[in-house]
Amino acid sequence: MTQRSVVRLAASLLTKLVDSLAPSITSILVQGKQVTLGLFGHEEVVISNPLSPGVIQGIIYSKCSPQGGEREAVLQQELVIHIGWIISNNPELFSGMLKIRVGWIVQAMKHELKIRAGDMPPQDIYQLSPSDIKQLLLDVLQPQHTGRSWLNRRQIDGSLNRTPLGFYDRVWQILERTPNGIVVAGTHLPQQPTLSDMTMYEMNFSLLVEGTLKNIILPEYRQIIVELLMVVAIVLERNPELDFSDPVDLDGLVKEAFNDFQKDRSRFEGIEKQDDMEAFYNTPPIGKRGTSSYLTKGVMAQLLQGDIKPCKDDPCSVS
Repeated sequence: MTQRSVVRLAASLLTKLVDSLAPSITSILVQGKQVTLGLFGHEEVVISNPLSPGVIQGIIYSKCSPQGGEREAVLQQELVIHIGWIISNNPELFSGMLKIRVGWIVQAMKHELKIRAGDMPPQDIYQLSPSDIKQLLLDVLQPQHTGRSWLNRRQIDGSLNRTPLGFYDRVWQILERTPNGIVVAGTHLPQQPTLSDMTMYEMNFSLLVEGTLKNIILPEYRQIIVELLMVVAIVLERNPELDFSDPVDLDGLVKEAFNDFQKDRSRFEGIEKQDDMEAFYNTPPIGKRGTSSYLTKGVMAQLLQGDIKPCKDDPCSVS
């Protein structure tokens, strides 16, 4: 254990609090974001209003230290300071990120270290200096995608909870055409009273969508779900006569797409079926046999099982 790691461990055991933590969180909130604190894969606490240093201290140490994240309790404090500074000076680096999930950002940084290490053991993030931590954070927020695999891209973007431009508007448009709502990772996003209680552009709706996705564990799978929702929106836009009659089961659609993907790999490449989805995550979304083509096929299959609304411009209409 290096000196930096020991210092972080000691500071955590003494439940130390980094100066300026509360103002840094306020800086993030001012930008219209929320902050979550807690270990990746464990319960997080959402901060949507300015809090006192004592309350923040209690959240960090209650959510990080009990799960064996003593050093992370201090690391997350460092990251909040860095994020507060970066978002005040370069807010564009956080575009598409509604919630700043600090534990997931740590995961993204660990992914980045693993990518850099290649076949060698990655650096221990807890042994990096504060300046190296800040630089690694900046690198993750503005990644150089050249030469990076699609699996790595999805792991990083999924860990950062990034969404494409107009994503939440697209989900609203999907809900308008799905009377029985959307289901993913055991969470149901109903059409009603959502559409009657909210508007497309309000923050509460975007937060509701984020809450629907929060139970997804794998960052790369979360990113596939985001891509799938964009595909669903585009398919519905291009086929105004179609609506979903059943709940839109996103997990089921991904499973179906993955099965078709494996059939093609078996047919064209002679690769046997596998439970591991890594090859699917590592496939580009666009292009022949891209992930979007398989997702689109599954979406169309489910849509065609429902009712088809008559269209006044339908060339097959007799009346």
